[in-house]
Amino acid sequence: MSTVTASAYKRGSIGVALFAAAAALPVIASNYIVDVGLTILTYSILGLGLNIVVGYAGLLDLGYAAFFAIGAYTTALMETLLHFSFWETLPFSIVFAGASGIVIGYPTLRLRSDYLAIVTLGFGEIVRIIATNLDITGGPNGIFGIEPPKLFGYEIASPRAVYELGIVFAGCVLVFAIRLGQSRLGRAWTSIREDEAAAEAVGVPTLRTKLLAYVMGALIGGLGGSLFAARFGTIDPTGFTYLQSVTILIIVVLGGRGSIPGVLIGAAIVAGLPEMLRFLSLWRIFGFAIGLVILMLLRPQGLWPAALRRVAPPKQTALGEATPAPAPAPREIAAGETLLDVSDMTKRFGGVLAVGGVSFTVKGGEILSVIGPNGAGKTTVFNCLTGVIRLTSGQVRWLGAPLAGGAPHRIVHRGIARTFQGIRLFGNMTAFENVLVGMDHRFKAPIVAELVALPFARTEAASHAADGLRWLDFVGLRARAGERAADLPYGDQRRLEIARALASNPRLLLLDEPAAGMNPTEKQSLMELIHRIRDYGVTVLLIEHDMMLVMGVSDRIIVMDHGVIIAEGKPAEIQADPRVIDAYLGTAEKDEAAEDGKAGEASLWDS
Repeated sequence: MSTVTASAYKRGSIGVALFAAAAALPVIASNYIVDVGLTILTYSILGLGLNIVVGYAGLLDLGYAAFFAIGAYTTALMETLLHFSFWETLPFSIVFAGASGIVIGYPTLRLRSDYLAIVTLGFGEIVRIIATNLDITGGPNGIFGIEPPKLFGYEIASPRAVYELGIVFAGCVLVFAIRLGQSRLGRAWTSIREDEAAAEAVGVPTLRTKLLAYVMGALIGGLGGSLFAARFGTIDPTGFTYLQSVTILIIVVLGGRGSIPGVLIGAAIVAGLPEMLRFLSLWRIFGFAIGLVILMLLRPQGLWPAALRRVAPPKQTALGEATPAPAPAPREIAAGETLLDVSDMTKRFGGVLAVGGVSFTVKGGEILSVIGPNGAGKTTVFNCLTGVIRLTSGQVRWLGAPLAGGAPHRIVHRGIARTFQGIRLFGNMTAFENVLVGMDHRFKAPIVAELVALPFARTEAASHAADGLRWLDFVGLRARAGERAADLPYGDQRRLEIARALASNPRLLLLDEPAAGMNPTEKQSLMELIHRIRDYGVTVLLIEHDMMLVMGVSDRIIVMDHGVIIAEGKPAEIQADPRVIDAYLGTAEKDEAAEDGKAGEASLWDS
């Protein structure tokens, strides 16, 4: 058994033991302790729900109590008006809360985090005000006479019985939250939290993924609301205020965003510590607040920060060495086929013309380099091709169909992948998981199938895991699969970014200055890697300032200056083009000695 597996098994065993001890609490504790425990369970459920939104996906929600209220009022109204049983109302509470998450989330999740916080705060207050003013909800007096749940003729009414119901609910939510965090959806949420723009650019549909986080959190909030209504038999708007939303947020932040154990610890502190401070009488809330401030100063990352998920090491052979991953099978290339056709591409930023009428084609199986001085518009061309920014005018066709205007993740799905001028890895994820994020759109099994571990979903996950390791092996990083991406050396980070892009299975790979910051040995390895990528069957479009690398790998070269193309041809033709030399070195002095001119030209291309 590997160290990682043994550690996970040990943590799981401890968790099960603690949960069993919590379930046995009514047997050994007084009614008062059981009541406090039930409050902790309720906050744990709500904290786990908000942790999906805030911890996993990195979205700030200041109105989470709204979903709690929707669940509680749905159960209360359906029981008192329609005479449904508690169990019959439960699906409606969950579904209505989830539907409200879609209604509020879809139009607002396009906003930045600060605006999103304001909108969610307003949503929470709207729900509370509606509950306060509608006659059907009982107005400020709330709803009374909510029947307790019944199971096989047994009435779940006593504090101890309701506590056991809460344990069952909390256990279900706990398993659900853990499975979500370990799934590809959890991995996509983490990538968005780390760098949303990079996640979108490598193929993650960020809007839909964030909406799923919002809805999943809302579902759990609705479940918590139903438990709340069953516990007290009465509800009113004062239980769903802004303060309640802040309290749930404190639980997540205090425990550690994204950490399941942290949320449970945070719930125990927030619900239990004020009770322990009752001897302070009126000062207990003040003491509780001071304690929270001290805790956050000492542990700003939370009491139990989320652990870095580790990929299991490669299987071992009888000799004890890692089994080498088979190289990706080369794909057939339709040599000469026009993959990308750019016609009169123009991009203006206000009055600044960044790209002015650029036209070129990319043929299948070639390595095409785009060079030019800083500010020539090269990266802007890449950003227009990959949907990061929209064209002002012009046309881009991919395999004969229009490409421009699509969202970045859709362009990745169509077969175009890219790297960035400045490395944009998901630093707190392992190298292996960075590669898996790159193949996010290739997973076909529904998320529900993955959560319940259906055989075909497990088979697909295993296949993609093997594929991810193959790509790490392809770039020479198999041995570092389980290391945190931010801890890798600079050259390895560059190669990991290339592996992540290749994992999306592209036909065209856009490399934006991949040699920047590399030493000569790393550059030589990069040249070999670029040739292997082309040999594998991926066409390469390269932006680079290192002329030795460009001349060593390119089949054709395009030269840009001030947003326009000034030269295009084979490397030997570009080397001899006076317009290119002039763009790099300025106006040539005709009275210079011929030998000085030759020396200057040589230094340009050998730099």
